[in-house]
Amino acid sequence: MNEDYTPYDLLDEYGLDDEYFGFHAAWVAGIDAREAARRMRADLDSAVECGIHDVYEQLGGLGERDGLILVGQAGAWVLIVQLRGWDCTRDQALSIASSGGGRAVAIGWNADGDEQLIYAVDGRILTYTDFSPRPRRGGADRHALDEYMEGLSFVDDIDAEETNIDTALTVIERITGRGIDQDWLESTHTGYVIPQGAW
Repeated sequence: MNEDYTPYDLLDEYGLDDEYFGFHAAWVAGIDAREAARRMRADLDSAVECGIHDVYEQLGGLGERDGLILVGQAGAWVLIVQLRGWDCTRDQALSIASSGGGRAVAIGWNADGDEQLIYAVDGRILTYTDFSPRPRRGGADRHALDEYMEGLSFVDDIDAEETNIDTALTVIERITGRGIDQDWLESTHTGYVIPQGAW
């Protein structure tokens, strides 16, 4: 792979930076994939084995406001890629997903920007970073991710969106041991519908 190939390039290659929905994904530790989907309020009866290339075909007939997630193991963590909607980056969803001694980290943005990196531990949002266009941190422990940020920083520049996304995805990879990668995107996982009104 080209050494200049970045995590954002991968998302772009797979069409995951959607013009309308943007991109939303969460990694959860401490529970299995089915439980992660349940905590995201997915309809467990909608489960279908599929991949990124056929998820829409396999989960056809979606309502206009239904969410759609692809859930699968990513190393020791469960990765949830939301292909419609943004439920997996809700504070409440991450609190629920990490409850009972777990952890969750999420990244998301939409067509208007609003890029965020969010980290939750044991049901509590410890920190979040709005990383574009003007980086700022908040939460109960604004320094909770400092150990993962060594040598990295978010750039305060409206034209640095892709750079900041790459930085956030690198932080996630350091936390989880495995970020989003081509092997995961080419593997079979489980698709679920999050029904309209679930949140």
